[in-house]
Amino acid sequence: MYTSECCAVLSRHPGLREFAACVTDFLDRHLPEPVTEEASRPPWLKLRRYAAQAGLTGFDIPPAPAEPCDGPALKPGPDEAVAVPADLVRVGQGLAMYLAGRRDCDAREIFSSGHAAMPLRYGTPAVVREVRDQIVHRGELAGVASSEPHSGSDLRGLRTVAVDHGDHLVLSGTKGLVSRVEEAIGFVVFCKVVGPEQTGMTVADGAALREVPLSALWLSMDSVGVLTETAAPMGLRGWSLGHLHLDGVRVDKDRMLGAPGDGRRIFDTHFSGWRLMMALVCLGAASAAIEEAAARARRRSVGQVSLVSIPSVASRLGMAAAEVQAATAWCFSLLERMAQDGEEVDAAACSAAKALATDASYRAVDIALQLHGSDGFTRHTPMEKRLRDIRGLRIADGPNDALYSVMAHSMLTGGSRPSPSLVAQRRG
Repeated sequence: MYTSECCAVLSRHPGLREFAACVTDFLDRHLPEPVTEEASRPPWLKLRRYAAQAGLTGFDIPPAPAEPCDGPALKPGPDEAVAVPADLVRVGQGLAMYLAGRRDCDAREIFSSGHAAMPLRYGTPAVVREVRDQIVHRGELAGVASSEPHSGSDLRGLRTVAVDHGDHLVLSGTKGLVSRVEEAIGFVVFCKVVGPEQTGMTVADGAALREVPLSALWLSMDSVGVLTETAAPMGLRGWSLGHLHLDGVRVDKDRMLGAPGDGRRIFDTHFSGWRLMMALVCLGAASAAIEEAAARARRRSVGQVSLVSIPSVASRLGMAAAEVQAATAWCFSLLERMAQDGEEVDAAACSAAKALATDASYRAVDIALQLHGSDGFTRHTPMEKRLRDIRGLRIADGPNDALYSVMAHSMLTGGSRPSPSLVAQRRG
């Protein structure tokens, strides 16, 4: 499965072959085997810093513009970013996520700029310099804070506010549950910008805030008033999970991403691509699980009968493989289309593809675990960790039920991309 899927992508895009070889070589050196819960936890943040030295954290963003003569010189990273053709950046990022997922779902943070793409694309020059230096060159990590305890992924229901005081904002609210609360050096915070006279809107049930457009800003974690609270997750334990408590945090206006009210556009553009990345992480894990289950079935027998010759075993593996390959093809097809269309992304299709891919991946790993027998239910194989990790990614960045509803809403209301987007993704 790995060979067929990667060969299909690389045959269409031979310009990505060197990049894929660099990613594979990095993983072979630093993460040669799929991770099991029984083994010691890999040094994930250190691996990301190694990736920065190898030029694998900035390939998905435009190169830095030349610094003005009178400005401070930005020190280059240890190595130049690995070259990826400009029109294949999205596909290359997806390929890196797929390959990372074959080793472990927590490896998703090793490559690319991740959520730092938002400040790098929409931030002021000062923010771009800061983020590029820390996230791309040094290999630090950026987080995103959108969901809130009372509203989950309901963006209109967010109650985190940034009160506008002219030259600065005062940020207050609670975000959670969010990933990377201990590792990230900064967060993209989605909030509502209001005037001082509107602060009373935050009391009661916050209904009036639903009409305030969404905004986004870059928040450094060393800002005064930022507090973290961690929680123990069921899966995806390689990175911390918890809440951000924002207690009257002063934020300079130049930390805004785009203009006030641009938050929804920034969110939809970024997360349409990011959901496909998380889908491909899970699909990579599922493809590895299917291959491992098939290899085990070839070695095992029930009496005198090889396990692979039992029709129910073969059909379950075949069904899992078919679903995973179909979902993988759809995700890469959407990434190819995004490369052509720029910010005119089909958010509904990307949402549904993430839901479909993570559901299919979960089923595939569940089947692979079952075919491993009691071994699959132990921490000795990577199966139980994959199952827990993928279960978490069926919730992260929007729970799957909500994401399927996005597609349904687009179809039923006659959205900008009608049904052909479901069946005609790839263009000649």
